[in-house]
Amino acid sequence: MIKIAYIGKTNQTNSFICDTIQSNYSAVITFHKPNDLFENPEMLDDSSLDLAIFDLNSSYGIGNAPKSIQKINQYLITSPLLVMYPSSFNYITPLIEAGAHGVIPNTPTETEIIKAIDNLLSGNKYYSEPE
Repeated sequence: MIKIAYIGKTNQTNSFICDTIQSNYSAVITFHKPNDLFENPEMLDDSSLDLAIFDLNSSYGIGNAPKSIQKINQYLITSPLLVMYPSSFNYITPLIEAGAHGVIPNTPTETEIIKAIDNLLSGNKYYSEPE
C-alpha cells in the first residue's frame, strides 16, 4: 500500500488523477489544501509517505512556485515530490531546480501519471516537457 499526500484543491482533474492512481495502485491518498499545509507543515508526515503530489494549478495565490516547492521539500526528507504545472507554464527548469523530482502537466494522460509515479517510486526522476 503506497501513501500519497496530494497538495492542492480538489477539482475535476485532481479527481481523475486520484481515480487513475486508485485503479493502478493500492494507495491511500490524503488531500492537503496548500494554505493549510504552509501554515501547519507538520501535517505532512514524511515518515509515512511514499510520494507527494503538488498541483500548482489549483494552488494559485500561494506565491512563487519554486519557493513553494522548496518549502514543501523542507518537510519531505525521503519522499519524492511530483509537481503538476499549469498549461500556461512554458518551461519547467525552475521547478526542477527548486527540487521537484517529477514534473507533469496539470492535465496528464493516464499513461503519463503511471509513468511518473512508477519512476518516482523506483527512485528515478520524471520530467514531461511542455508542448
